[in-house]
Amino acid sequence: MEIGKLCQLHPPQYQYNRFPSLVAQNLRARGFDPRRNPNHRRWVIGVVAAGGGYYLYHLEQVPETGRWRFIDISEETERALAEESFKEVLREYGNRILPAHHLTAQHVRQVARRIVKATGMAEHADQAEGWGAAVAGGEVERGEKGGERLGRGSKLGKDIDWEVFVVEDRETKNAFVLPGGKIFVFTGILPVCANDDGLAAVLGHEVAHQVARHSAERLSGAKILLLLGFALEVLGLDFGVSRMALTFLLELPNSRKAETEADYIGLKIMARACYDPREAARMWERMAASEKKGGAGAIPLDFMSTHPANERRIRQIEEWLPEALQLRAQSDCGDEGMGRYEGFKEYASGLGQPAYRW
Repeated sequence: MEIGKLCQLHPPQYQYNRFPSLVAQNLRARGFDPRRNPNHRRWVIGVVAAGGGYYLYHLEQVPETGRWRFIDISEETERALAEESFKEVLREYGNRILPAHHLTAQHVRQVARRIVKATGMAEHADQAEGWGAAVAGGEVERGEKGGERLGRGSKLGKDIDWEVFVVEDRETKNAFVLPGGKIFVFTGILPVCANDDGLAAVLGHEVAHQVARHSAERLSGAKILLLLGFALEVLGLDFGVSRMALTFLLELPNSRKAETEADYIGLKIMARACYDPREAARMWERMAASEKKGGAGAIPLDFMSTHPANERRIRQIEEWLPEALQLRAQSDCGDEGMGRYEGFKEYASGLGQPAYRW
């Protein structure tokens, strides 16, 4: 949901509690010991085999990349869980969401509309009317402040109402998309974006997580970690060791894989939307410089992070650029999408509304 280390804020997470050590301890206290009892060992092997069959049955391929992965959570369940996260975000930031008519919100929505349209997941993104969302009493209400509706979902996503919420927070370099098409952009990320193409790179990455259903994949994977952690502990492997092994051998590598996949899919999306994919690498260079300036730095060991290092991402994006540029050339773009924010800044200043220094 977040775009690498540029996201200092994490959207609310919905996840399972993992590694129930007390259950395994209770089983051993009742005499269940597969290390010494062959029947108990066969029972564990049978459970693992059944779990393997369940795993294989729920394998599916990621759109755009063809990668096989395990998902056993429906889109409906995924969105129901995300709806609670959506309400939580609105409760926290609802009073800082820019009004729908604000020029910055309008401009971000224009970029987001083209990105969403390029995914094929919104049939009427060009014609949709904008409207807002505010919060009162913990409930989402429609009003003049808040989000901008982009269009109704189609193809990969069913009944997705895409919305854009621009949060006035210049200290937070963040953007994320919740399942169900709720796009949040914090104004702190805009100077790092620097221009339309940079913003398209950020939004392309975030929307790519939605296209690939990475949140559902993460939740589904948590079940596998739960089962493996339980099996390892029942077999007598120390709980702390099993958790550490599963984290470094499965959880973190899968997280980095999803982020890299979102970079790749997002690059293709922004190219199809007629933005300049070369700006994606430049955006990450600006992000790396911003992190160093802010003293955040990068995690020195890539295998300890949930995200690839900025330098690695830049190299990979540069390797994918020929494919992305060819895709853009095939999209009949002309000069569309190569512009900067200069014209927008002049337009905003001319109307007397505050223009951001992008």
